[in-house]
Amino acid sequence: MLLSLGGFSLYAVGDVFVKLASADYPPEKIAFFINVFFFPLLLLVSKKVGGLKATLQTKHLKLHLFRSILGMCVFFAMTTGFKELGMAMSYTLIFSGPFIVSIMSIFFLGEKIGAHRWSAIIAGFIGVLVVLRPGMIPMAPAAIAILGAAFCYAGSTVIIRKIGEGEPLLAFSLFGQIVSTVLFGAMITYKGEWSLPQPEHYILFAGTALFHMFANFAVSRAFQTVDTSVAAPFQYIQLLWGLGFGYFLFGTSGMDLWTCVGAGIIVSSGIYMIHREHVRNREISMGVVAHGGAVDETGLNATQIAMNEPQKAA
Repeated sequence: MLLSLGGFSLYAVGDVFVKLASADYPPEKIAFFINVFFFPLLLLVSKKVGGLKATLQTKHLKLHLFRSILGMCVFFAMTTGFKELGMAMSYTLIFSGPFIVSIMSIFFLGEKIGAHRWSAIIAGFIGVLVVLRPGMIPMAPAAIAILGAAFCYAGSTVIIRKIGEGEPLLAFSLFGQIVSTVLFGAMITYKGEWSLPQPEHYILFAGTALFHMFANFAVSRAFQTVDTSVAAPFQYIQLLWGLGFGYFLFGTSGMDLWTCVGAGIIVSSGIYMIHREHVRNREISMGVVAHGGAVDETGLNATQIAMNEPQKAA
């Protein structure tokens, strides 16, 4: 729980550096120089997270490359959102991603969704409508972009589950770094934005890379240690950090009354959906044990272990 809380908090701190950098640089340039700092840090710890040899021998290269492109879209939209909408509003909209994941899992993973999860999904999208209020207030292009990013985030999560637990942890970062560095580098070259940042701004890119790297390891370890239902709700701490950073560092929260109401609906629905997933897994596990399911030396039956594998990867 502490790893999950700390990891998602570190993500939020890293995002502060991204927002600060967005005042002077376009998203593609921010992403490129973050990767310049992130890549050597990743190589430094590569042996502890799977190793380069095992990572490069992956059988899921196409899926990793596709996931990398989706990740680029998410970063681009969120960077724009941090600049134009504020951190709290951007987090609120991207939190619609888990509901989209559940729907995508029906078509791509063959999962079944019960009435409780459907209720949470519908409530979550109602929360999004409360935040955006289409027809009542103008729809900001950045808000639409973040909703698109939520679909990209969902697609990325489905790909992680599709790949499964057997893949080295390094693979989920390394291929993304390579693809992002090459494509964002080509983008800034094409736009004629190729120039070094101001020396005093290097701390922004290095800080983002450092905080996000430790955040990634902390969250990954948290999901490997406990059930998803225990670790996942702490992602919503980012919304509180976004409100705090927006108010104390940037002089605005970006949240009015209706946005707060919508955010409350989205967060509550997300936590309830995670809770129902935990209840469903527990009921299935108890049913297997009751009918003589095989139990290994750790006390977990085989079906429960198999169900936990994709959750750990995600």
